[in-house]
Amino acid sequence: MASMTPHGEAPDAVEDFRRSVREVLRIADSSCGVEELEPELEHALRILRGNPGLRDRLTAEIVLLLETPVEGVVELVSFVMHELRWLPVRAEVERRLAHPTGDVSDRRHYEAMLDAFQDSWRDRDLYRRHG
Repeated sequence: MASMTPHGEAPDAVEDFRRSVREVLRIADSSCGVEELEPELEHALRILRGNPGLRDRLTAEIVLLLETPVEGVVELVSFVMHELRWLPVRAEVERRLAHPTGDVSDRRHYEAMLDAFQDSWRDRDLYRRHG
């Protein structure tokens, strides 16, 4: 059994989250729709929820993902932030919308991620968790 930190999380939770992100990106690259992604999105959510002592480090991991809002990243960030509503992630998405760089599709991706912070998230019914 893995040793635990004083807050009860496994010390490799950040690496577990990174592995989960890689798996989400792999699945997103080879599939259409969110059905195949959802089990891994749920896994990522469990990691984020289950490691409150690592929240700052895990937040930083999510913010890094915002650099490249590709297929998979949008779904991951949207899915977990609809549940968690972490303010630093929201602030970073809003900052990127207020100071756009890159192409127009990046803006659409950031808008989709920001929408997930709302109870009325328009894509929520795509997921079994919310369906």
